[in-house]
Amino acid sequence: MRIAVVGAGAIGCLFGSRLHKAGQSVLLIHHDRRIAASIEKKGVRLRELSGKVVRAHIETKSRLSTHDSPELVLVTVKAYDTEEVASILKKSVAPKMRVLSLQNGLGNVENLQRHLGSDSIIAGTTTEGALTTGPGEVVHTGSGMTWVGEMNGTVSERSLIIEMAFRRAGFSTIISKSIQGVLWTKAIVNSAINPISALTRVRNGDLQKIPQLREVASKVIDEGSAVAQANGILLKPSPKSLLEKILVSTPTNKSSMLQDIEARRKTEIRQLNGMISRLGSVVGVSTPFNDLLTKLVLGLETSKGQL
Repeated sequence: MRIAVVGAGAIGCLFGSRLHKAGQSVLLIHHDRRIAASIEKKGVRLRELSGKVVRAHIETKSRLSTHDSPELVLVTVKAYDTEEVASILKKSVAPKMRVLSLQNGLGNVENLQRHLGSDSIIAGTTTEGALTTGPGEVVHTGSGMTWVGEMNGTVSERSLIIEMAFRRAGFSTIISKSIQGVLWTKAIVNSAINPISALTRVRNGDLQKIPQLREVASKVIDEGSAVAQANGILLKPSPKSLLEKILVSTPTNKSSMLQDIEARRKTEIRQLNGMISRLGSVVGVSTPFNDLLTKLVLGLETSKGQL
């Protein structure tokens, strides 16, 4: 299968290199031409959990064109780039193209559907842990679970094909009939891990060990769960159980938001805690912890990551 991975960051390179090794035809897309050229020249260097280093020479470009003709587009860009990516994909992909979002935050699937049509989009999320150490250099920091599913709750042939491809690439994968609940659960868990780790500069394992931080994380999850319930979302799996699994399975991982702050990049706080706060205000659910974390991370962004 020809797969274009749009977003050659940590997760994009992890999935891209594993899928390539499993025999898929992979094309990586990175918006920065210099980084794309670097990956094209040097390839992807993946250090697995075992310590084994795997190198993969994968075609890499800065933009997807109509001539690339992928059968599947895997979107792994930051949530705030979804709108731009959707506009580009609308011009460069075939009408019946399968587009799978494996992004953080809420609203990504809806953004893609608005530009590309509901029938083109498959929803997904993953708890695999990865961090980048340079262009095309990624460390697998923790094994997790990947979910894919149709927003209408059906088990489609295309979902089965993706599940099989991911499993062959070494990713534990589940087809979910209630993918919206999974997306919300993952977003709620991210809203607890990401801003707290970014503000305190701790890795996932430390977040589990420090009582004060665990208490704040629990409050954030309680608020997010209340907002989900008020919006008629059935959370599956339980956010608190998923939080525990992620912290235990990825103790050395730096959250994506901590990586962003350290690299002085924009974060996804608006699509995580900020979105939970906004949706909470619509349904009359108070979210003081999410409100505060949103303001603190935005303030940290403004200071360019310098405490």
